Amino acid sequence: MLINKLTSTYGDHSNLLPLFTKDVVNSAGMTAFSYDAGGKIEAKDRGLDEFGTMAIWMGGLPGYKGLIDVTAYKLAKLSPDVDVRLLKDKEQLSAAQNYAKTLKNTNIAETIDNVVKHSKKAKGLFLGKFAAATALTLASFFTLVKVKQHYTKKEIEKQFWAKKSEQHFYSNNVAKSPAFKAFRQNDEQKNQTNKNVTFKGLVSTLSGVMFDPVKNLFIVDAGITGERLIASRTKTEFAETAIKEGSLLFFMYIAGRYVQDGIEKLSEKLGKPIGLHAEVLASSYMNDSITNGKAAKDVKEVKALTNAVEAAKENLKTDKSDAAKAKLSNAKKALFEFIYDAKNQDNTVIKAAKHSGIIKTIVNGNWWQRLTGKAVNTHKIDPQKYIKISDIDNCANNVDKLYKQAIKHKDIGAFLKSCRNMKIGSVAANMGITCLFLGLIVPYSMMKYREKHQNGKKEFHVQSEIERQLEQSFKGRVA
Repeated sequence: MLINKLTSTYGDHSNLLPLFTKDVVNSAGMTAFSYDAGGKIEAKDRGLDEFGTMAIWMGGLPGYKGLIDVTAYKLAKLSPDVDVRLLKDKEQLSAAQNYAKTLKNTNIAETIDNVVKHSKKAKGLFLGKFAAATALTLASFFTLVKVKQHYTKKEIEKQFWAKKSEQHFYSNNVAKSPAFKAFRQNDEQKNQTNKNVTFKGLVSTLSGVMFDPVKNLFIVDAGITGERLIASRTKTEFAETAIKEGSLLFFMYIAGRYVQDGIEKLSEKLGKPIGLHAEVLASSYMNDSITNGKAAKDVKEVKALTNAVEAAKENLKTDKSDAAKAKLSNAKKALFEFIYDAKNQDNTVIKAAKHSGIIKTIVNGNWWQRLTGKAVNTHKIDPQKYIKISDIDNCANNVDKLYKQAIKHKDIGAFLKSCRNMKIGSVAANMGITCLFLGLIVPYSMMKYREKHQNGKKEFHVQSEIERQLEQSFKGRVA
């Protein structure tokens, strides 16, 4: 079902779509409040800034990385698909290479071997891609800021001189005409009951439907925040930017995870573990595994392996002997051999980890086919991708919690459905709270700050400052 897929996507803190949705809501809210406060010029200025930044923020990193993939990587004759973290984890790398040799009709084994052979070059390319893509994205944003500020200044100047032209025509022509004087005199004799009415658009309550590029985006976002603060045109704009950017960074990268974790812990206390993705909770294999008791056996197998790795790590903290190191190496080797073994692909934890994206699978199709859902998922593990042991352990724990609660109920299917519904509600609530703050409360707080520091006025302070400078220039010309 689409709702399950959407919930899994929006409940995944390593996915970019939730960040994109939150940024759209924030950008729309900021633009709407700017129009209400400062009119078309401020709304254009804010819209160009917010939506232009969003385009650079979301498209810059993958775009520049993609460009480097088809240029630098191609020239180096290396594949950008091989995760360089494998080069530091010899146990996982060995298991992945052995598994890759079993994959028919692919050149994945040769691709990995080539990267291993040129590991130093591969690591350098990866670091270079990260640095270059991040720097180019920030440079693109800096260019946007300059272009936007220039455009806004020209718009303000155009409006200012248009007003001066109208005032000049009025003072020298209309106001001096006999007909206007007669009209004016008659109008002043009437009872002045009507006042100028300004229409203020109502700001709608904004809501959003509800890999690791997220941390990379955080670095870019932090850089954008710094550039925005430095490029602030007035003290008020600096303060407003600090409020907006601080709130954005908090709700985009920090709050969501803690809110979701809080909801999930509360749900556990209520007897409904919802740590797994909605799609996993709604899957027939999870229902069958719990019903026939297979889930308990599968969890036990995986936990024995992950616990052995964790115990060996703890022991190595105090025992630095070769024997202790060998023990850790053997434990990791056993775990990864288990994960890649074709006989274990029906293990409930392995299936859930694949379904959740913890274990990446081979998907046949180009980027467009992936985007349109026409790519074919082979459901075979992609040995080019890195697998985090902690994620596998966490997945096993979540399956274990679910199993222990589910077997308390007569109708396991109904219980799993209720867990899925609670997961959907938790993700929706999390996104809703974030969108409410970013789309409504933060922009409103910025406008209230502006009013407080501008003697109750909401006018666009940048426009006021530019107009003040133009007025001085105008008076200098007249004088």
